[in-house]
Amino acid sequence: MNTNHLPQHPLDASEPLQPPAPPDLQLPHLCLANVASQHVHWLWPGRLPLGKLTLLEGSPGSGTSLFALHLAARLSAGSPWPDGTPCPQGNVLLLAPHDNVSDTIKPRLEAAGADPSHIFFLSHIADTSASPTRRSRRFSLPQDLALLESTLTHLHIRLLILDPFSTIPGLGHGLLDLVQLAERTGCAIVLTRSLKQPPTDPLRPHSPISPAHTAARSHLLLAPDPANEQRHLLLTTKHPLCASSSILSYEIVATEHGIPTLHWLGQRDPSHLTLLSTGPIHSSQRQSILHFVRESSTACTIKDILQATSYDHDAGRKMITRMCMAGELVSPARGLYTTSGHPCLASFPDPSSTSQADPTPSPVPNVPSSDHSTDTPSLELSPASNAPLPLSPSAAPPPTTFDKNGNHVPIVPYLSDLTDALTNPQL
Repeated sequence: MNTNHLPQHPLDASEPLQPPAPPDLQLPHLCLANVASQHVHWLWPGRLPLGKLTLLEGSPGSGTSLFALHLAARLSAGSPWPDGTPCPQGNVLLLAPHDNVSDTIKPRLEAAGADPSHIFFLSHIADTSASPTRRSRRFSLPQDLALLESTLTHLHIRLLILDPFSTIPGLGHGLLDLVQLAERTGCAIVLTRSLKQPPTDPLRPHSPISPAHTAARSHLLLAPDPANEQRHLLLTTKHPLCASSSILSYEIVATEHGIPTLHWLGQRDPSHLTLLSTGPIHSSQRQSILHFVRESSTACTIKDILQATSYDHDAGRKMITRMCMAGELVSPARGLYTTSGHPCLASFPDPSSTSQADPTPSPVPNVPSSDHSTDTPSLELSPASNAPLPLSPSAAPPPTTFDKNGNHVPIVPYLSDLTDALTNPQL
């Protein structure tokens, strides 16, 4: 019998609602009265929280892996962080299956001033199966989670770097396990990822938001410096645990042995980044345009810029417009573009120093004055038709049109046409 349509007994507000009887099984819960409040602990204040996940993403050419090694080098040697914050010495565990330890990782760490005795590299896992080959295998989650936790605890690891985290099998489904591992060990875990292209707006997360971005409590982004194509910026785009950190600038240089390393240049003003929300920050096309305009000895036309950079015409014109809005390009004359401060600007007049034009229009040559002087031929109007008389026997009568009543109405030429007719008898 269907009871859905039967009249229901009205609720009495004076009667308290009776909770259902407690079931045998309940959801795990915790009363906050039994939880002690504590402060967030930082490995690098404002950027690398201890016991949390940090996502490090880098634009192409920003040196994502190199930056991760610099974090390891600073911690291993106890050197101050790039912003000058003190850094107590600690141990680092590095997992980087794409790079060779002897010819890539260690030389770069040494160039960054690392203490190798405080850095450990997680290589392949020995296969303990009954297979007769007994080959090693790659680290994977959640299969090796217990082994990883034991290693972190035994070596007193303060920083774990997974570079890149996409190479670890099972990590996509094991992010929660990794979050809980960081909480249990108090270790700062950094997940790195290289972006295929610079973000459209570095101040906002790109869409769709990845699960790693959601799980991480801090998000560090390496992006090109919009003011200098040779420099890069360290941005903290996600900071739910603290206030926003400052923007740091760096450049990638080579040692005398050709080993790449980072040279830090200090803080940058964050205000100029808001100007670039209209387009990508230094995409490859944007870099090509800036490079061509800087190297040119004169201001360039749009046609020259697009031909030199092999850029699509319509998209290129829009890009140049956005770059002018962002202050990357200036236009000293109509149709010409260059960079601010370019030496060629000295050959163009300064708009602020030029005199204002006389608002009174200059007299047109050979046009009679209002006093009807007889020195020059005058243009008289016929009283009957109010139309201009022909200037010469060969001149054609002025064209006419019709008003709403069907009457002929002369079309009076523009002043420039009259001037040409007066000064050129062949017309």
